[in-house]
Amino acid sequence: MNKRTLSVIMSLTLVLVTCGNVFAVSSTTSELQQTQNDKRQLESKVGDLNSQINGVIQKIDENKKDMNRIANNIKNTQAKLQTAKNNSQLQRDLFKKRVRAMYVNGTSGYLEIILSSKDFSDFLSRIDTITKVIKFDNGVIAKLKKNELAIEQEKKNLNDENIKLQSLKTSNETILSKLNSNIREQKSLLASTTVKEQKLLAAQSEQAAAARASHSTTVAMAGKQALSRGSTGSAPSSSSKVLTMQATAYCDNGYTATGVPTRRNSGGYSTIAVDPRVIPLGSRVYVQGYGYAIAADTGGAINGNIIDLYVPTQAEAESWGRRTVTVYVLN
Repeated sequence: MNKRTLSVIMSLTLVLVTCGNVFAVSSTTSELQQTQNDKRQLESKVGDLNSQINGVIQKIDENKKDMNRIANNIKNTQAKLQTAKNNSQLQRDLFKKRVRAMYVNGTSGYLEIILSSKDFSDFLSRIDTITKVIKFDNGVIAKLKKNELAIEQEKKNLNDENIKLQSLKTSNETILSKLNSNIREQKSLLASTTVKEQKLLAAQSEQAAAARASHSTTVAMAGKQALSRGSTGSAPSSSSKVLTMQATAYCDNGYTATGVPTRRNSGGYSTIAVDPRVIPLGSRVYVQGYGYAIAADTGGAINGNIIDLYVPTQAEAESWGRRTVTVYVLN
């Protein structure tokens, strides 16, 4: 083979290698642009879902306050109703005592009082007096009964309102669960797209470097480099999570966002407040230094990797302070 032929072959080889690198960079760039567009759309969806979740969490928090208010009102109304019933019974007892006193004093009833009148004037006077007494008794009893009925109606209205709040609570929890599912799906897609973007950036960088390589770079070497890049494996999934979180404590006794009372059960599951986007409501967890708990509550300040642990007293809340803890989300 003469030198001219060898020169032509080498030139063609270099052209083919260079063109291959250029086409590879162009293809990678196009795929990278599409991936970055997909990533921006996913980030926008995640942002919208986060805004919706914040709105639902706020509604759940407001609903929780309303349920506690209604529960307190029902308790007060029940006390008022009992007082009204006691007053009614007291008035009936007084009426019975007055009748018994008449028999003890030798009078068999109002009729005997009327018939024992001395004259017609005394007769009219006694009728008038007895009429006023009976009217007074009936008026008192009717007033007490009316008061009882009004309180009963008030209690019924409160119970009806509480039923509506319970229904709203269930609806909000359903919406929140669906939003949490959606945002987990979008975050998973976003994570995969981000990994793909990083790979494409790395590939683009390597391909650009290959395009600038010396003329002595061969197709075989380029193939070897391409094989050496490989693909990074994804992290293995697990049925439980281990989280590092900031933990505070609170002692506000009452109903939680899920409609159950707060509780501290050292031998079972206590109440904690969470951001449902991080730990879904209803999850069972183990909190380092606190014990087993159920994610049953939310709060306006509970955002991100923060939890709030229920304790019975203010002293215990102050003693706990703010700590960094490990949280195990159980299967």
